[in-house]
Amino acid sequence: MILELANDGSLDYFLKNQTCLLDEDTCLGIFHQIIDGMEAVNEVLVHRDIKPDNIFIDNGVFKIADFGLAKIAEEKTRSRTFKGWGTEPYIAPEAYRAETNTIQMDMYSIGHVFYQIAALNHAFGHQSDWEQAHLTFVPRPLNDANPNISPKVASVVNKLMAKRPSSRYNTWDCVRKDLIGSVQNVGDHKSAIDKILKNKISKDLYAEKLLSEQQLKDKELQRKNDILSFQFKNEVVQPIADFVDNFNKVSGSSAGKMTFSKVSGKSDLGCKIIFESKTVSIWFHPLTESDVLSHYANDIWGEQRHRTTKPTMKGKPVMAWGGVVCSDGTGLNIVLVSSESDEYGDWYLLKNTHSVFARHGDSRPDPFAFSSDELLKEIHNIGVMHIYNLSEKQLDISELIDFISNAL
Repeated sequence: MILELANDGSLDYFLKNQTCLLDEDTCLGIFHQIIDGMEAVNEVLVHRDIKPDNIFIDNGVFKIADFGLAKIAEEKTRSRTFKGWGTEPYIAPEAYRAETNTIQMDMYSIGHVFYQIAALNHAFGHQSDWEQAHLTFVPRPLNDANPNISPKVASVVNKLMAKRPSSRYNTWDCVRKDLIGSVQNVGDHKSAIDKILKNKISKDLYAEKLLSEQQLKDKELQRKNDILSFQFKNEVVQPIADFVDNFNKVSGSSAGKMTFSKVSGKSDLGCKIIFESKTVSIWFHPLTESDVLSHYANDIWGEQRHRTTKPTMKGKPVMAWGGVVCSDGTGLNIVLVSSESDEYGDWYLLKNTHSVFARHGDSRPDPFAFSSDELLKEIHNIGVMHIYNLSEKQLDISELIDFISNAL
């Protein structure tokens, strides 16, 4: 195999050998060469592994190389493959979600390369969790990292590194035109213009910071919901599904088939069992910020204040709850309580019956399941003298299956 020799080495080698920050003209000269190369590449491919190691210099000419991970533009891909999926310090945030390959992915990587050329350091420094950095970190303004760079040029690099693909450029020609315009028509008002642009960069970076914080919040919420869904499906739904499957295998066709189906709402999960004319519905609700008990209470000065109380059981936060509701009106509740040892919760079975103080209007048979709205009010009344008797115990899935089988 014969390959072209780049006798000046890689861009990475070039940057490591710089002893002082480059001036803006030198940076722009490099930027424009790389833009020309990327424009040609992206007419056909998304490179997906842009980094200083993959840009070479041959007699002062910058050339893009290593297309081992390249994909046809707009093609979808798995985020991680046996070939790899890019180099973490330069991977676009959307690549972590295995979205469609677009030239905006390469633009994000180039933005980080441009930042590194001008600042001689990566925009995020050294990180142990690059995915979190790309999703949530905001870099120091480039014109602060390198005073030789004008705010107008810095704003172009910022736009290339925007976390949302839609906030980046549509074409490389747009990037080229903005960089050309950034050094034209400066006139006698350069300092005033630079001041305005610095303020704009600060505002844009603050907006990126807010977006990053929201993305981190969304990521943590998704992680939490994934864990809750896993526990419900794996530790409650699957054993019940196995019971239904075993019943159908043992009973034979003469007894009739018991059906099991999964159902879901906007945020809740659940399943339903049907046998002959009887049904058992099982629902599960991960708690959100809106699942709080709202009430008024007096403060230390005797003035009424609005307060909210998050659901707890046994002194621990409630992560989720659900119910088993039979067609005859009987039911039980299941409650997932935060564990001190790990991210997973501990299951409890909540059995509710009417006390001697019960209202006559409540005709539900004992035991019955509270709805999610009722649980917000009643979860705090476990062991309290009340119109209902609430008793809790650690969940034994076989006991729950026995209850379901008796209802059928």
